[in-house]
Amino acid sequence: MKTSKAVYGLLLASLISACGKQDIENADTFYNTGSPIFEMQTSYLNVEDIKVGNEYFVTASALRVRATPEINNVNILGELKRNEKVLVIEQAEGQFVKIEILNSDSDIDESESYYTSAAYLSDKKSAIKSPTYSENKLSEYFMVQNMATEKIRVYKRGCESGDCAHTLLMETDAAVGEDDKRTISVLGHFHIKSWHKFYQDGAGHYPSWYDPNYPAVPRPGADPMDWFDSDVMPYSDASMRGAFGWYTAKVGPDAAYQWTHGTIGWGSDKKTYIEATRGFWANLFADPRSSGCTRTDNESIAYIRQLLPVGSTLIKVYAREGYADPSLSKYQNLEEKTWEYILTKNGVRRDGQLSDKEMVLQSRTPASDYIEEGRYKVDQIPTAEAFIATSTGARTSKNGNYYKLKQEDVTGVYLVDEGRLLKYKHPTKKLRVGGYKTVKFPKGIMAPDSQAYTMAECPAKYLPLNKQDYRRVDSRRKRLAGRCAPFLDRNGNFFYKGR
Repeated sequence: MKTSKAVYGLLLASLISACGKQDIENADTFYNTGSPIFEMQTSYLNVEDIKVGNEYFVTASALRVRATPEINNVNILGELKRNEKVLVIEQAEGQFVKIEILNSDSDIDESESYYTSAAYLSDKKSAIKSPTYSENKLSEYFMVQNMATEKIRVYKRGCESGDCAHTLLMETDAAVGEDDKRTISVLGHFHIKSWHKFYQDGAGHYPSWYDPNYPAVPRPGADPMDWFDSDVMPYSDASMRGAFGWYTAKVGPDAAYQWTHGTIGWGSDKKTYIEATRGFWANLFADPRSSGCTRTDNESIAYIRQLLPVGSTLIKVYAREGYADPSLSKYQNLEEKTWEYILTKNGVRRDGQLSDKEMVLQSRTPASDYIEEGRYKVDQIPTAEAFIATSTGARTSKNGNYYKLKQEDVTGVYLVDEGRLLKYKHPTKKLRVGGYKTVKFPKGIMAPDSQAYTMAECPAKYLPLNKQDYRRVDSRRKRLAGRCAPFLDRNGNFFYKGR
């Protein structure tokens, strides 16, 4: 029997706690590094071997620095990277030592004192290289998430300096965090800290999509209710199976534990569970969204994992969209692109095997380890969406301005064909901004102020009315008038031309 639409809405609503909020409540699970992978990167030295007055290197890919020698969520100042150097100046209680930071380009908040775990300090420099990234420079492949239109786009950097137009590789739909000040999606400039295949939250409320020791997940095309059934849960206190989907990217710094990840369902389910968040029934009973994470379908997140290595730049904005070249001339002769994949069992809750079919075949992974084979149609054509002021977003079954900002709240335009921002500023009065504090955007993401552009086309019903038209139209048209801004002034602010 098919689940009723009302029940379907309630089930989708439970997705809201599958991210962000749950991780914040369990932030101490990996309290030294923030990552189950990094937490294992301890030194060969024992804590008692660490001596006051000696210099040491960081062994973990990321090591938290705290203002006090205790574990909580408010004293974290930032993260050191592997092989950055510290001086131990005082033995502290338990595992923590007081340090002076000697050699680091990490983003660490100022404090009277700095503490870190002695278990991740070594007298020898590690030969293992940490993933490289720079807050000042765009990575070769990077991602832009526009929270205003719920779109994810991945670009290839146009030139080494970044001071040129970039090329779109793919775009796809996403669902942003629920509209609550505690869980609203955070904007800013980040990088991908780690990838996790079949991730589950620290408390285990949302068990891995796949685990050889867990029951099988529901079949492709199954009723959504099946993902909540006790038969697919590995233990009694689990709430929903596979909420993080196939792959999860953890990002930082200061990302409020808001990751980018997949969702329930199979590759063959395509965007079913993303589109459902914008449906009437899902929103009638509750807001079926994450607690801040950016959620997309499993095929898309698997392809994004293929494109973006650890260290890749991630930019999250809330912006109007437009084109530098409305004719999209460099995208006109593209051949239709499909990506063939094989999802394998290899790599549960770590940075496991990628899903590119050719790579899987070359690795000689046995067919007994295959979970699903499929073909993903890659959307390579940038399509700008109009920004409609105070739009109800998902509740209209469409993308768009889910947080209901007004035209005067947003500044500038995101040129979707170039992957650059023109006169853009984060709407800090309405939304929170995290990420790097000293570098707002990496070099190459901002277009020159002289850049020509064309705004996304406004639906006619949202265009402003002149005085003559205003007298003729009905009250509903008057209410909708002016909610779309077809023009910006030289500072990036909207205005209504001709009024």
